[in-house]
Amino acid sequence: MLLLGAGESGKSTIVKQMRLVYADGYTPNERDSYREVVYSNALQSMQAVIRGFDLLSIPVPAHLEQAASYLDGLDTDAADGNGKGLDPNIRAAIELLWADPATRAVVDQSIRFQLNDSASYFFDSITRIGDPQYIPTDQDILRTRVRSTGITEERFRVKGHTLRVFDVGGQRSERKKWIHCFENVQVLVFVAAISEIGQQLWEDETISRLDEATMLFESISSSRWFEKSAFVLLLNKTDLFKEKIERTPLAYYYPEFTGGDSYEAAQQFMLQKFLSLDKKRGQRPLYSHFTQVRTSTYWSNPNAS
Repeated sequence: MLLLGAGESGKSTIVKQMRLVYADGYTPNERDSYREVVYSNALQSMQAVIRGFDLLSIPVPAHLEQAASYLDGLDTDAADGNGKGLDPNIRAAIELLWADPATRAVVDQSIRFQLNDSASYFFDSITRIGDPQYIPTDQDILRTRVRSTGITEERFRVKGHTLRVFDVGGQRSERKKWIHCFENVQVLVFVAAISEIGQQLWEDETISRLDEATMLFESISSSRWFEKSAFVLLLNKTDLFKEKIERTPLAYYYPEFTGGDSYEAAQQFMLQKFLSLDKKRGQRPLYSHFTQVRTSTYWSNPNAS
């Protein structure tokens, strides 16, 4: 099984979830190694929010200026207090900033700048994460973000069969490496984060993330390399998609959408945007699902979507 999709679509999170469901999960040593990733994600996310104040022309409240300046000037490696847990000063500064309505107002407009999807989750959990005895939970691990590079293979036993799963980096600079995975692929899983409506690429902020995802799907679905492969289209991050269109109607992003406030109509609209680009539809199997892979619901009950 080959996982493809643009950067930030959630491919690596799917592999993590499959490991939790179909394998033995994470060992104590592996969980311990994720602490540094959690610390770094929390600090990087708050640094992005601090810069978001300036991008949105929102002044940093006077009582937050010292904490904001302190965090913004740190190297992300500084989050791990010499292997003794999250630096208490960093934890306190993040707590102070996150408690203020101005910070939350900036996060509410994060569509206008680059911010990790899990930022609010880590901010809400910062006191727990900052405990010296902190050990990452399954949910913490699923929420971490490390840019995928190269090709990663995992093997799982599912109903008596060995499933080989290949996860490859989704950024443009990584796609040239995909060619090595193309031969004899039985199942191709294309992952697209439909929550990314209105957002721009990390690597090119002139390009819409959804436009990039649909163009990539069109290219892959028509590729001669996958003529005999079964296709699975996962429209991912539906929880974030629902939250986004509750704040800003889908018609704001796509004026041709006429489904009003209907979440189900919005889902089907996004699905058809992808399916309409499949030039080989009907010539080989294609299965589609709506997923929220940061919880175990989908993978423990595949019919849930």
